[in-house]
Amino acid sequence: MTRVLLVEDHALFREALASLLAHHPQMEVDQAGTLGEARQKLRGIDVVVLDIVLPDGDGIDLISELRACNSGASVLVLSASPDSANPDRALKAGADAVLEKVEAPFRIFDEIERIGGVN
Repeated sequence: MTRVLLVEDHALFREALASLLAHHPQMEVDQAGTLGEARQKLRGIDVVVLDIVLPDGDGIDLISELRACNSGASVLVLSASPDSANPDRALKAGADAVLEKVEAPFRIFDEIERIGGVN
């Protein structure tokens, strides 16, 4: 079973994406709407699906914290805009992959399976 933590502040998008992921038989999904909530849930997580812009800070900051407490976890960053510098910043900070939010519903299973080793 792959434990996925979905960190996204927009509740409707987060809940819809979590519902979609929960249909995968090999994924267990937890959710957080802020960095503070996410920090409390990092241990034991296999994949973090991470928004960059969160109400209490920059999601990219969470990548190094995750690596410090759970070095084996993978990070898939969701970016609202491919034209911004955020995708490059996320990859430089140690993200395993970046996916545009508009693509997420269509490609998220493939990306999580690829970076998280889901069968």
